[in-house]
Amino acid sequence: MECLLLACLLFVWAEGLSAADAGVSGKGAMRTPEVDAIDPFLSTPATGALYEIPVMIINYIPTKDGTNVDSAILGKSTIEDFKKKLLLFNKRAKFMLEEGSRYHGYHDSKARPSLGYRIVHIVTAYEIMPPGKRAGGKDKPEFFPDYIQILNRFNAGDWVTNHNVKEIWLWGYHTAGIVPVESNMSSPTTGDISNSHRDNKDLPIYDRTFVLYNYNSMRSQNEAVHDHGHQLEAILSHVNQHQDHNTELFWDKFCGRQNGKFKQGRCGNTHCPPNAKADYDYQNVTLAESDCEDWTPDRSGKLKEVNAKTWGDTSYAWPEGTAPSGKIESHYYIYWMQNMPGFENKIRLGDRRMNNWWEFTADWDRAIRGGLGLYK
Repeated sequence: MECLLLACLLFVWAEGLSAADAGVSGKGAMRTPEVDAIDPFLSTPATGALYEIPVMIINYIPTKDGTNVDSAILGKSTIEDFKKKLLLFNKRAKFMLEEGSRYHGYHDSKARPSLGYRIVHIVTAYEIMPPGKRAGGKDKPEFFPDYIQILNRFNAGDWVTNHNVKEIWLWGYHTAGIVPVESNMSSPTTGDISNSHRDNKDLPIYDRTFVLYNYNSMRSQNEAVHDHGHQLEAILSHVNQHQDHNTELFWDKFCGRQNGKFKQGRCGNTHCPPNAKADYDYQNVTLAESDCEDWTPDRSGKLKEVNAKTWGDTSYAWPEGTAPSGKIESHYYIYWMQNMPGFENKIRLGDRRMNNWWEFTADWDRAIRGGLGLYK
């Protein structure tokens, strides 16, 4: 009962923080929201990218004194140091997503990235996240963040409609009764096609599609890009279902699945590398044959033994010149994405040819309304 009362009080307090000028100030907060400067790396899309992805970033950093983060929620740190950590995570996530869109980039240094990310706006709120719908929890009630309140407060509609923002990266936390989603789509074209609970009423619907990623600032770039991996699975399997009335091409033949369960030897998925014995088996050094580097639907491509060293030992020009902790997992996500049919792939499906699957991330509305499929 006490937890429920606390959650209700937090909700009332968060409601009171919504300012009449839609996000310029927060009533009662120890520090009012700030529009942050954007690092040049974040504001510059990857060189040669086919498509640009404008991004809005919203940070929630609770504080009791305006100088230090609330240690009960985010651990002991100054706000300044915490924002430096988020900056590094954003740089790494941007790099991984761009690098991942380079078809076979792990062995083709000239491979052109399909996606170029441009962060166009960053705002930081120094408050708790406003709770929205009940997410569960028997002993201690848990709530999803109130995404509609958050996006309305910080004028997300203007950024999506007038600045073509396609993604919103929301840095929050999974504690204090708050349960973040991984990916959440709002679309006037298809409705909510996302990895997390699909609810067409939990986000504002604007004149074009956008995807909100609710990152956990107590984790790392790996978990952030992991969210993108699951969103890719959601949209590509949706397209496959629409085109073929099943998801065999994506889940069974690309990822590797048999009778609904992961099967070694294809390209893997967000949880399972090609040689995985279980979920999250990114560091498995056991060799397994896979056609991931020469993938074709009919498995006519060259087989190769792969393991964690296959992706873990690849050299990348990481931002600030330093590979992150958890490098092998980071490299796996890049490797997995680089094996998706991308720009100038020549993969055949009988007398058909694979499209560039990154077009669905680049412009969902155009791709869907234009009847684009996984192959043509």
